[in-house]
Amino acid sequence: MKRIALTMIALALAALAGCSRDDSAGPAAGRPRIALIYKATTNPFFQAMEAGARAKAKELGVDLDVAGIESETDVDRQADLVRNMLSRRAQAVIIAPASSVGIVTPLLRAQQQGVPIINIDNRIDKDEAARLGLRVATFIGPDNFQGAKSVGDYACRLARERPDGGRGGVLILRGIDGVENAEARRAGFEAAVKEAGLALAGSQSANWHTEEAQTVTAALLAANPQASVILCANDKMALGAVAAVKARGRLGQVVIAGYDNIDLAREAMSRGEMHATCEQNPARMGALGVQCALAALRGETLPEVSPVPTQLITPDDVKTSK
Repeated sequence: MKRIALTMIALALAALAGCSRDDSAGPAAGRPRIALIYKATTNPFFQAMEAGARAKAKELGVDLDVAGIESETDVDRQADLVRNMLSRRAQAVIIAPASSVGIVTPLLRAQQQGVPIINIDNRIDKDEAARLGLRVATFIGPDNFQGAKSVGDYACRLARERPDGGRGGVLILRGIDGVENAEARRAGFEAAVKEAGLALAGSQSANWHTEEAQTVTAALLAANPQASVILCANDKMALGAVAAVKARGRLGQVVIAGYDNIDLAREAMSRGEMHATCEQNPARMGALGVQCALAALRGETLPEVSPVPTQLITPDDVKTSK
């Protein structure tokens, strides 16, 4: 685990080097103005992303305007935020899109004004961008397929080691269907389930939300009362799954895994309620977003992808970090 973590950190540092120089002057006299627009302001994952971006902006002498939407399904509101930031004379836009497809048209206005676009976290749909002629300076984010597969592999292995051998099957709580990172995590989970030789008993979207996940999980458990594993595309949904499993009296009998490594998930793991999650370094994404935006304003050519590593987090990792 330590060797893997060190390798991923080295990769991240290499990516950071590709988007930074030890030169914090803006593209012209005065401080550059950069916008960060993200989703789910109540999600600790995006709060960490904002903190990382603000710290890097302060370090580099950048004026950072930040805005986000409360619900990750509010695509129209995020489009409004793009327009608002342009009216505030943002010179570059860092965007974690709620919709991989729906954000393309709003961003075309930024491109028409010569504003570079830095895409973080959830990748803008490449086909839609190509169809409409949107150019993205770089994408900063993790390999969601591999991150989810590592979580799925671990959870399925735990289930197979239990007395029932995982024969109750696996349930998957998906993110918003059609969104790039949600689809990649779903595919990673499904690959892990297939590789483990377990049955996929049910799969349904809970749109990233805790309360919706609790309702969805309750229904899936009613149809599959002996389910052995629940794989959730983010930690907020995993916490909803925990509540549903607890209400059914099966806490400790079902392996529950999430994605994002938020504090509430770590607390749930320390209580034995969750069994795995995935760290994808949101603060690093935010910081790298600011660095790459500044590099783009200087006219530098950025790599198509600036990778951010993922790391499987288990209860053992939570214990050793205390």
